[in-house]
Amino acid sequence: MKHHNDKRTAPPAATCWQREAPSACLRIEVSGRETYLFPYQHLVSASLSLGDNEAETLRLAFSSHDVEVTGRNLRGLLSALQDFAVKWLRAVPPKYHALESGDDGVISRIKVEEAK
Repeated sequence: MKHHNDKRTAPPAATCWQREAPSACLRIEVSGRETYLFPYQHLVSASLSLGDNEAETLRLAFSSHDVEVTGRNLRGLLSALQDFAVKWLRAVPPKYHALESGDDGVISRIKVEEAK
C-alpha cells in the first residue's frame, strides 16, 4: 500500500479549514447534513487548551451558540480566527485522522450547541 506524505498530493478530503481574508461569516460543517454560518461580529471569545494525548480543544463562543473543535495543531486556526480570516472549517473523515499532519491542523470533531 502506498502512502502519500507530500502535502501537494494529499487528498482534498483531508483539508479541514480554509484561510481567506476578509470573511464576514464562518461556515462550520458539522456533518454532511448539518452546516452553520456564524457572522464574525457575533464572535464573543475563543480559547485553545491542550488535553489528554496531546489533543487540543478550541472553544468559540458566539452570541447564540458555543462551538467546540477538537483536534491537533490548532494554534494556526486560532491565529487565523483572530484575523477573521477563516472562511470555513470541518472535521476530517476518521480515515484521515492517523495521517501525519506535520504542522497542519487536523480537526477530528466539531460540536455546536445553543448558548446557555
